[in-house]
Amino acid sequence: MTAERDSDTTIPIDETLQFNESLQNAHRGMDDLIGSGTNILQGLRDQRVTLKGTHKKILDVANMLGLSNTVMRLIEKRAFQDKYFMIGGMILTCVIMLLIVQYLT
Repeated sequence: MTAERDSDTTIPIDETLQFNESLQNAHRGMDDLIGSGTNILQGLRDQRVTLKGTHKKILDVANMLGLSNTVMRLIEKRAFQDKYFMIGGMILTCVIMLLIVQYLT
């Protein structure tokens, strides 16, 4: 009878130990999942900060390029106008020199 009592008591203890071990494994697995989720969220936050900085830089560059294009157009327009002023001034100077030569001779 003692052997029968021993087998009766060992079976529930073994089942309880296996159940406890399974619970601990599940607990560790959940801790790992929570840790992974936390790492993923932190990575997404870091990416958001990086993307915000990149977006700001792109907008700054776009604004600078827009300003540069405007400045380049103004410079080209001014160079075109200056060319006509120079040609007009040269013609006016030649006419004045011609009039002076005609008047003095």
